[in-house]
Amino acid sequence: MSLSDSLSEDALEQQAVNEDLQAALRRAQKEIARLKAKKEFVAHIAAEAATEAVLANPLGRIPKPKLGPKRGSEEVALWHLTDWQGAKKTTSYNTQVMRDRVRKFTDKAESITDIQRKNATVNKCVIMLGGDMIEGLFNFPTQPFEIDATLFEQYVNVANLLTETVSRALSIYKEVEVIAEWGNHGRLGSRRDAVPRNDNADRMTYELARQQLVQNNANRLIWEDCPEDIQRVQIGNYRAILIHGDEIGRGGYSSVNTMVNHVNRWRSGGYSWDFQDAYIGHYHTHYQMSLADGLGAMYGTGSTESDNRYASVGLAASSVPSQRLHFVNPDKGRVTSVYQVWLD
Repeated sequence: MSLSDSLSEDALEQQAVNEDLQAALRRAQKEIARLKAKKEFVAHIAAEAATEAVLANPLGRIPKPKLGPKRGSEEVALWHLTDWQGAKKTTSYNTQVMRDRVRKFTDKAESITDIQRKNATVNKCVIMLGGDMIEGLFNFPTQPFEIDATLFEQYVNVANLLTETVSRALSIYKEVEVIAEWGNHGRLGSRRDAVPRNDNADRMTYELARQQLVQNNANRLIWEDCPEDIQRVQIGNYRAILIHGDEIGRGGYSSVNTMVNHVNRWRSGGYSWDFQDAYIGHYHTHYQMSLADGLGAMYGTGSTESDNRYASVGLAASSVPSQRLHFVNPDKGRVTSVYQVWLD
């Protein structure tokens, strides 16, 4: 075989290899195009599904409240919703039970408001969110084994339930104001971690719900962010503070007498804002204690949770699930009616 014959065979082999490579490249390009089209199709379907979900969501379609004729003096409904512990799992409590009990509260609040309207005009509601609305993950070592949803799922589930609850209030009252306080279960990381206290999962959950509602209901809904640790509540001449309760006492636990003394000191100048009453969660217990002047009171509110083993074993205490509903006369600056709304 001559040298020229050898070179021609090599050229033919190289040409064949090039053709194979080109064919493989064309196949790869076709596959890329097919996958891209499929990806775009899936993205299109996902976008359509998201659009349909938004359209199916009741947001923006909140029914107008049936207020009825004006009667008697003006009163404002005051909901104290606290310690939902969303995603806590016990033998009698989980995320679905939380939803059912919160919805039961809104049903009962509407019925009680209808009764109140027979003697007073109730056009406004103030909703106080007291913290520990989520269960969290960083409060004790076994916590990840006592939940039915991750922290992300808690964030979404509770935010959606808050959105539903405030929407329901907007269907009962002409105006709604939300005042939110965050709790210790929303803490991110351990107590030793250098995380600002108000970088709190409760607060993040409130913000997600707030963003969903405020834009389309700006003329009927007031809901501001809550960077401070003590929230101020003002309804006409009525002034109160909203705290979670872990602010008082070492490790977030103290006796009722200690809490009363602490709040009395706040009222006597320890806190730079005059207030009459204080609303507290954290202890999962419904109670009312008079303050030093006999006019103000400290109102403790229960939880939607039940069967809390820590409370029953560690504190020898238990509480039937409940939340709090008040009516306030804004001119007289006082609470006119007090309800413990049972949810068991």
